[in-house]
Amino acid sequence: MTKNKSFLEGLVSNWPAKALSLVAAIMLFIFNNFSSLPERFVSVDLHAVFADGITAAQPYPHRVRVEIRGNDRSLAAASEEDILAIADFSRFTEEGVYTTPVTIQKRGVLDNLDAIEIQVDPLEITLPLERKIRKQVDVVPVFQGLPATGYRLEQYTLNPPAVDLEGPRGIIQALESISTEGIDLSGKRETFTVRVRLMNENPLLTIPGGDTVDFRGQILEAMELKTFRNIPLTLHGLAPDVELSDGLPEGWITLQGGQTLFETFTKEKVQLIVNCPAASDPGIYNLPVRPVVPLGMTVAQFGPDTVAFFIRRDGKAGFQ
Repeated sequence: MTKNKSFLEGLVSNWPAKALSLVAAIMLFIFNNFSSLPERFVSVDLHAVFADGITAAQPYPHRVRVEIRGNDRSLAAASEEDILAIADFSRFTEEGVYTTPVTIQKRGVLDNLDAIEIQVDPLEITLPLERKIRKQVDVVPVFQGLPATGYRLEQYTLNPPAVDLEGPRGIIQALESISTEGIDLSGKRETFTVRVRLMNENPLLTIPGGDTVDFRGQILEAMELKTFRNIPLTLHGLAPDVELSDGLPEGWITLQGGQTLFETFTKEKVQLIVNCPAASDPGIYNLPVRPVVPLGMTVAQFGPDTVAFFIRRDGKAGFQ
């Protein structure tokens, strides 16, 4: 009886310490079992959740690293689609810098598996938060290459010419425009239309109306001005019994035309015509000068615009 009593007293003596030791042994056993389990690492999307009208004011990681521990069968069944990583900032409704933990939700084949351990890296996310605002900004085209030789971009239109941007207050307030992707003008000889994408390189910004615009560019031949001198006047309609006593005067002309036309152009293709009186009556006549130029050329200036023509009584004629 004394031996039994001594055994019971020894068993219950200092029982709190013995209970803690037992719990520690059980936890160590469980930890060792999990530590010895196979592991697998996957990268999964991070879904950040914000309160209405609030958004992140700086970029943040959109994927996190997840460690999965379990038996071989559980690991084989798991995929990144079965794990949802969430950073929930929705409880913060004022601008400021906040920290929230990254939580993991199991779904799919992992939803009913309990004998599995999941850890995430990083454990928490710290972000500055700002009010989300919207602003209209101009669209600015960006060009690449040059039209064909002798051609130029005369004008262009964008539809729409401005778009709405939405994002954190600090970034949106600093923006005045958004650029398009490169619009290729290489070798263009005629008007063209193309749909181009807007260059939004900031993941914090969105374009609610869509990220494309229609561009229409008017390509025209480049125009030049050239002056040709020493062009003899050509007489039309002179009476047959009138004889010129002097040589013909000369004029000049300034033409506007495309570069390709001027490449093969010579002044012999231009005429300065004077319509003379058909009569042979003596007198002085003030006659207009009329230019005649090839198709595609435009007369900018010419001279003289009139000439004084005389006929003497002896039938001789000339210019004053």
